[in-house]
Amino acid sequence: MKKLYTLFTALVFMTINAQTTVNFTAEEGFSNGALYAQAGWDSSFTGNTWVVDSSVGAITLSNDWQRAAWEQGFTVSGAGESITFRVDLKFIGTFGTNNNPLVKIGFSSSSDVAESTPPANVVFLRTASYNTQLQLGNNVNSGPLSPNASLVIADCQATGESDDLAVLVTLTLGTDAASSTISSKLMNLTDGTETVIGSYTGINSSVYSAASTNIYGFIHAQTLTTTGSNAITQVQVSSVTMAPGNTLNTNSFTLSEFMLSQNPVDDRLELSGLNLGTTLSIYNLTGAKVDSYVYDGSPLSLGHLNSGVYFMEIPGYTTKKLIKK
Repeated sequence: MKKLYTLFTALVFMTINAQTTVNFTAEEGFSNGALYAQAGWDSSFTGNTWVVDSSVGAITLSNDWQRAAWEQGFTVSGAGESITFRVDLKFIGTFGTNNNPLVKIGFSSSSDVAESTPPANVVFLRTASYNTQLQLGNNVNSGPLSPNASLVIADCQATGESDDLAVLVTLTLGTDAASSTISSKLMNLTDGTETVIGSYTGINSSVYSAASTNIYGFIHAQTLTTTGSNAITQVQVSSVTMAPGNTLNTNSFTLSEFMLSQNPVDDRLELSGLNLGTTLSIYNLTGAKVDSYVYDGSPLSLGHLNSGVYFMEIPGYTTKKLIKK
């Protein structure tokens, strides 16, 4: 469903010299089904898996636990050089009272991916306060990054899904693994807020060695449950981006605003602030697309939609929550 659109290359090995973004769409060569079966993604794990839904341009996971490794062969070398991995995601459903979702994002080598435990070159994204706050944590000591980096999001119990989020993780090489640094920040793309930048020093020697030859972007999710007091929660990743350098101090894009004539809405909705010919999509709380329009200046007809909460997404614009009476 989002948000940066650049050419996806299927090269197995490459030296990165420009930002590369993947949205999980049919236009980029993805088909519906298990992510491990798609070109360019690790195929070591074939149980509960990340699943591609090319109609919404996203991968989803609703089972505990699974990982994905983007094995594009990105490289960075030399002390002081950096590379940044960005993951755009959201949580769909409500957070449970006992086991809340945990997502790990960062870097790995091929040997790390094959291990039974995630590599130590990642950051945690987890709940810091029940249902409304997320925190970036340190996979080395399981504590928060230094300084503490946490962010308030939409109340998932009330809305059925989180705000649109982005996690950026940067690896900066030192003279050896022990002096190399992982730094990260969390961005709320819906309301434009972001955390401070947190970091820790010391990475796996395997990732330090792989940095100059073939380093992977890594996503791991766990503690997703569907029974008892642990409500259904799904992680949905809409895009991944790898870029040279440290991009934590700059936003990757600036979202424009468009306006709704009223909200809640009955059967007709007028919009303003959009260019004619703009394509917009409406999604329900499960992330399924329920309608799409090419804006021609006329009011949108929404009489066919059931009462409830929806989200209107337009590339390059802030996502709008839409309440249908």
